[in-house]
Amino acid sequence: MKPLLLLFLSIFSSVVLLAQEVITKNIISIDTHEKNTKTIIFAKQLINSNTSFLLKAKNETSKDYNGCKWVSTLSKDELRYFVDALEFIELGTDFECSLFKLKFKKDRLNIQFNDTRCTSEHKIYYFQKSCKKSLSFVLKPNQLDMLINKLDCALNDDRLAKN
Repeated sequence: MKPLLLLFLSIFSSVVLLAQEVITKNIISIDTHEKNTKTIIFAKQLINSNTSFLLKAKNETSKDYNGCKWVSTLSKDELRYFVDALEFIELGTDFECSLFKLKFKKDRLNIQFNDTRCTSEHKIYYFQKSCKKSLSFVLKPNQLDMLINKLDCALNDDRLAKN
């Protein structure tokens, strides 16, 4: 009985010691104003002492649209680059890089993330192809300002915590 108890305790303690603590805290949630409205959530994720940022998005199912979900992980540097691009884009200009595309026209900023794919595992069309839509959404200037401020604060808080 004692050897069995010792074996159980050793396995249990090794699992507990190897388990990673994951803490996720939402930074901002934005509802877009489009025909196909989306909920965009930026979150900060701490895994042990490593910090990364999550971009989660979803839209609701309607008679015209399938309900899609997207999840993407951004490093601190990628998020800083994204925030800098948002701060300096001007009306009537476009910006493109390997991570995202920005188009700012008619008081609306169209944002498209390149490496995101729908993760809801639903089928589209009659031939049952998997949905592979990339994430794109539109923000108004007031939403853009709020997004820049919140993401900037999250990045600055992270720098202070590290020092």
